[in-house]
Amino acid sequence: MTNDTDVRVMTQVRAEQVRMIFEASLFSQFSGFVVSTLLAGFLWPVVDHTIILTWVLAIYLIIAFRLAVTFGFRRAAPRPEAVAPWARAAQAGVFLSALGWGSAGYFLFPVDSIPHQGLLAFVIAGITAGGVTSLAALRWSAISFALLVTLPLVFRFADPSHPLGHTMSLMVLLFALFMIALANRMHRNLTQMIVERFQRQLTQQREQVRNQVLELLAKAAPLNHILDAIVLGVEKEDPSIRCSILLIDDNGTRLFTGAAPHLPASYNAAIDGLEIGPAAGSCGAAAFTRRRVIVEDVSHHPFWERFRTLAAEAGIGSAWSEPVFAASGRLLGTFAVYRSAPHRPTSRELSTLAQAANLAGIAIERSKTEEALRLAAMVYQNSSEAMMITDEDNRIVAINPAFTETTGYAEDEVIGQNPKILNSGQQQPAFYQSLWRQLERTGQWQGEIWNRRKDGEEFPEWLTINTIHDSAGRVHRRVALFSDVTEKKKADSLIWTQANYDSLTELPNRRLFFDRLEHGIKRALRDSTHLALLYIDLDRFKEVNDTLGHHMGDELLLEASKRIQSCVRDSDTVARLGGDEFTVILNEFQEVPLVGRIAQAIIAKLGQPYQLGDEQVYLSASIGITVYPEDGTRPDVLLQNADQAMFAAKQNGRSRFNYFTAAMQEAAQQRMRMVRDLHQALAADQFHVHYQPIVHLATGRIDKAEALVRWEHPEDGFISPADFIPVAEETGAIYQIGNWVFKEASNKAREWRSSYNPDFQVSVNRSPVQFLAEGPTEDDWLDYLKEIGLPGEALVVEITEGVLLKAAARINQKLLRFRDAGVQVAIDDFGTGYSSLAYLKRFHIDYLKIDKTFVSNLETDASDRALSEAIVVIAHTLGFKAIAEGVETEGQKRILEEMGCDYAQGYLFSRPLSAAGFDALLQAASRDATA
Repeated sequence: MTNDTDVRVMTQVRAEQVRMIFEASLFSQFSGFVVSTLLAGFLWPVVDHTIILTWVLAIYLIIAFRLAVTFGFRRAAPRPEAVAPWARAAQAGVFLSALGWGSAGYFLFPVDSIPHQGLLAFVIAGITAGGVTSLAALRWSAISFALLVTLPLVFRFADPSHPLGHTMSLMVLLFALFMIALANRMHRNLTQMIVERFQRQLTQQREQVRNQVLELLAKAAPLNHILDAIVLGVEKEDPSIRCSILLIDDNGTRLFTGAAPHLPASYNAAIDGLEIGPAAGSCGAAAFTRRRVIVEDVSHHPFWERFRTLAAEAGIGSAWSEPVFAASGRLLGTFAVYRSAPHRPTSRELSTLAQAANLAGIAIERSKTEEALRLAAMVYQNSSEAMMITDEDNRIVAINPAFTETTGYAEDEVIGQNPKILNSGQQQPAFYQSLWRQLERTGQWQGEIWNRRKDGEEFPEWLTINTIHDSAGRVHRRVALFSDVTEKKKADSLIWTQANYDSLTELPNRRLFFDRLEHGIKRALRDSTHLALLYIDLDRFKEVNDTLGHHMGDELLLEASKRIQSCVRDSDTVARLGGDEFTVILNEFQEVPLVGRIAQAIIAKLGQPYQLGDEQVYLSASIGITVYPEDGTRPDVLLQNADQAMFAAKQNGRSRFNYFTAAMQEAAQQRMRMVRDLHQALAADQFHVHYQPIVHLATGRIDKAEALVRWEHPEDGFISPADFIPVAEETGAIYQIGNWVFKEASNKAREWRSSYNPDFQVSVNRSPVQFLAEGPTEDDWLDYLKEIGLPGEALVVEITEGVLLKAAARINQKLLRFRDAGVQVAIDDFGTGYSSLAYLKRFHIDYLKIDKTFVSNLETDASDRALSEAIVVIAHTLGFKAIAEGVETEGQKRILEEMGCDYAQGYLFSRPLSAAGFDALLQAASRDATA
């Protein structure tokens, strides 16, 4: 756990760890009850009956105690802050269990019976493994359990008179050390997983608060409502804190309460109007110094000397305050966090404080800006803008105070001057000529103009000029009213820059597209991933506009945008650059084929008919694809590359996609060829099924075989399954291939059961794509077994352990259908993925297959040997059989036999053989058996 993880997350993590212990407790106690009873029965002939009965009674009492604690925990469902007593109770139960099972290794040790000693050691090992696995969430409980249970057995085996004493003591000690290492690793992984989950929750919660505040801003909600939402959001993230937002007055000298929903009313009233200063509490000092102020203990800090009694009455023990600034750097107020006890903030808490202050600054500034604009409108309506009056010779005769405030010129500086004194030079002479022509013609002019203040600063103003005539109709006075619209223009500019979406399709427009492309490039650079840009142009769209009108064209564009969005992920960006041109930014993709699949899906989707009123229209699309960083690193270069690739797609016949780079084009073409050849391979009889024998280690007999598909391409020769199986799964061809392999294997199983061994089994791999498909897809296989009259016991379906982690209820239902039909299930490559003992006991499994990566190092790597042995123990403990893959040497075979592994397959026995070759192998085995 990182150092900056805050106390609340640590409390949540601890609570989750304790909950995991209690979740596993029921199964652990049931297993302990069964194992202790069976162990007592097995040792009854060789151990004193009084000792056995005493030990069993003690174990039962410990189990009863742990069950009582478990049920109490479930009924209480304590909050994370109240979980500590339950954790201690759980640890006490673990300690008692460890003592109980440790005493078994010492008091139940059958001195005169080595077979019973081995049985006792096996049971102790299983109990240790199960205990460490179920207690891994609490590391020291798991470690102490492993030590207390195994060390008495080490001591008993260390008896000098024992024939295998030192060897057995060393093996048990090594096993204990392995269990300790396993407990550490599992604890670290579990803790990291829990921390990451709570951190994601905190991030989501902060994002919700931000979205709520932005929504309130968009609805022009009152400022106090918006500030309350910010405070409540931060307090919800950590219920042990209270927050407040204080607003600085216009003079910048006093703070007034903006939001403090959970602070006492007496406290809020006392600090409302607080004058800022170095000794004015955390908030007053933060506003005065314009820096963050952290007071860990208000009872001893000089900043709180005047407010200690007030703080004590309000239950404030520590206070941190962050200044709130506008984008211009102007102080707007403070954001404060209070705790009831002295506390040093963590970096995470300080980050939360800074983020909340930033969000408050956005809300306050936006609210004040809108208020200022409303006030400016009111002033304008009451003619309180800057006013200038000129005579018939266009010389200034009067101004108001607002004029001086706006321009910086005092009255005595401008009286008698020509208004040209304000001229900024930004307007051309033609502008003024037009202005005067309109004034002379209508007597009025209104518009925006840039002028210059006394200090040389240029500013925009909204100017209205009216003419007052004398009784003779001659010009007597001209009245100019103007207001500085700098802030309004800034607001208009902000609104304009936020208008990043296309009004028709509501997709990001060109500006936002480039912004997201830049962010995507930075993220790809940081994470060392790829980014793809798709440039989409609708073929012959102009014909729709010309024949059906622009209204129908707009409807088509709207529908096309929806179709494109349906083909990409939520994390990708679809934008409309203009007309019938769209772009898609694919972020963080790992494989080139993904880009082609998405592009092809978009082409297919856009190629479907469009119903425009009474007309049905067909269009196609041409797509250009470019990739970062291979093709370029700048957004404009990538866009140009994609545009060129799109043009090439149009030149090559339209309704297709082209890659910008030759390398990616070649890769995409190779994949397209493989997809094409895959669909033709089955009809062309290019697939073959080979069989690898699975040998029963105890008898040496070939009891089973694994069916393995091979593709013999007419031009490329044999293609590795590792290359074509993923493509088959992505394109759906795996269904046809998998069903064909199953039927071939089923027919051979029926033949070999008839001619060789009536109990012979064939294992068939079932792709996760097939297994995770919606609906009872296994019916095709089961119906075929009925059709050919083959019992389900003749087949074993192999799946990967990753399948078990997805959609547990649906997977269990499918496994039950196989079980009901007699078909057994094996977990292939066990130990290389996310192995879960909880899932193993939940589902109906018959075999665990030890991956060849473990088997290959059995003779040289003690850890692989220990892991392989642990898998065998787990399999047998759960009632499964163990099959080792990739056995290539006699030494590996011997070690597996010593472990008690049931079956093995690999080049030591035979390479995968064609059906004819396997027939010959079985015939030779039959002759050897009868010889």
